[in-house]
Amino acid sequence: MAINITKIDVIWSYFSLFLLNGINILLLPFILAYLEPAEIGLWYTFTAVSGLVIILDFGLMTTLSRNVTFIWEGAEEIAVTGFKVNNKQTKTPNYNLFVKLFKATKLIYLFLGLTIFLILLTLGSYYVYSVSKNDLPVDTIMISWGFYSLAVFLNMRYAYWNPILKGSGAIKIHQQILVVTKVSQFVFSVIGILLGYGLIAVALAYLLSIIINRILAHIRFFAYQDNKLYIKPLIKNRINIKEFLTIFKTILPNAYRQGLISISNYINLRSITLISSTFLGLGVTASLGLVLQITNLVMPVANTFFNTYLPQFSSFRFQGKYKSLQTVFTKAIMINYLIIITSFISILIFGDFILDLMNSNVELLSWPYLTIIMIYMFLYNNQSIFGTFIGTNNTLPHYKAFFVSSILVLGTQLILMITSTPTLWKLILPILFIQLVYNNWKWPLVVLKEFIYLNKNNI
Repeated sequence: MAINITKIDVIWSYFSLFLLNGINILLLPFILAYLEPAEIGLWYTFTAVSGLVIILDFGLMTTLSRNVTFIWEGAEEIAVTGFKVNNKQTKTPNYNLFVKLFKATKLIYLFLGLTIFLILLTLGSYYVYSVSKNDLPVDTIMISWGFYSLAVFLNMRYAYWNPILKGSGAIKIHQQILVVTKVSQFVFSVIGILLGYGLIAVALAYLLSIIINRILAHIRFFAYQDNKLYIKPLIKNRINIKEFLTIFKTILPNAYRQGLISISNYINLRSITLISSTFLGLGVTASLGLVLQITNLVMPVANTFFNTYLPQFSSFRFQGKYKSLQTVFTKAIMINYLIIITSFISILIFGDFILDLMNSNVELLSWPYLTIIMIYMFLYNNQSIFGTFIGTNNTLPHYKAFFVSSILVLGTQLILMITSTPTLWKLILPILFIQLVYNNWKWPLVVLKEFIYLNKNNI
């Protein structure tokens, strides 16, 4: 029962993603037509604030998924960095080790969920009220934010299910759950919007979809392979404090490094919305948020093949199958480039026309802004893919560079916005130029050197 990603997993990944994006596209006209620009801007602010607190996960999900993959390959123990190959060469998952990891992460996520919920109810409530009190009724702001905060709490409290499903190779099941989740969110959102509840309906629909997601994840995981037979009995065993601390100390270093990468990603891709709503108002934020939403619809599609094979990349490394590793990764990169370039060109040409057909209350940014955003999104996504690929070896040498550059980006943005007249250029240009200095080229070069070394030594 070793990790074995198949064409069916890839097909389901694409199918679910296209369906999810299709549902997002179907939902977008309702949001654009029935919600006021201020409500749309506040919704994008909601997602940005929740993204800020979710980084308190601090890379645990990525670290957990990677270690679950090694455990499913039969690893005898969890390593701080890299991995320790099972000398018995068994293909049977180490169920005892998995259950210990599972129980430890459940406790960690309980603490994280409660911490995030407290932050959302206090600092989060103050922020969303302060940026929207002049544009929307107080009850609309606070009720919708209350629903959204509860959804974010539940999403984090049970966040371990996503990396466990992916890490164990249950890609198809994971994608099927995502489909049901998104369909339910769409149905609840449309019903609520048509009934006239606006932003409140959108937030409540998100909450209900999260509840459905977590229930399905629990049910489907124990129905996967022999999990009910081998894991259910072990779940009854308690984990003692010594075992918990051992696992926590082992996964903490890479979780910490992955967390800094997550913070970097947030600063470069999400904090721009918060800064915009603070300095440029909800009107500009609505247009900026729309552009970022559209480009962020493209990126998951382009990254689908790569992300589907992430557990397999770690498995290839564990098994020493470096030829397969290089072949599949190269294919993933080519697919990624083709989809992004084609999609971005289409958006530049047809984006405004499509929005006119939808009778949108929000317009795209002008083409100079749009072009620069697409360039930095492509380059940043590229460096992230290569960094993630390096991380499939359970080593994260890029975390410092990612973090330092993001701090420079944020500092530059704030200095420019505070000390001079705030403009959108002062938000987007720092991301482009600061990342070009090092990260955009460094990590693709590291992977290229690894492949050259493997080919040269016929490994």
